[in-house]
Amino acid sequence: MIGKLKGILDAIGDDYVIIDVNGVGYQVHCSTRTLSTLPQVGDPLVLSIETHVRETEIRLFGFSSDLERDWFRLLQSVQG
Repeated sequence: MIGKLKGILDAIGDDYVIIDVNGVGYQVHCSTRTLSTLPQVGDPLVLSIETHVRETEIRLFGFSSDLERDWFRLLQSVQG
């Protein structure tokens, strides 16, 4: 599992960022709130990561703090 990414902000999309970590670009999906706190493209960046593994994909979700990630995990565990 990937729990944290530290690298250079390479690109910003509508609901994701690309983080360059030693030459590997990770696409990380982020909330609008997290996107609004990001530095400029080319600047260093650290995000807490929640990794979801499915049969057909691996998706990374990024958060500006561990607390925000913990809330996301709690919401994902709600049934119904």
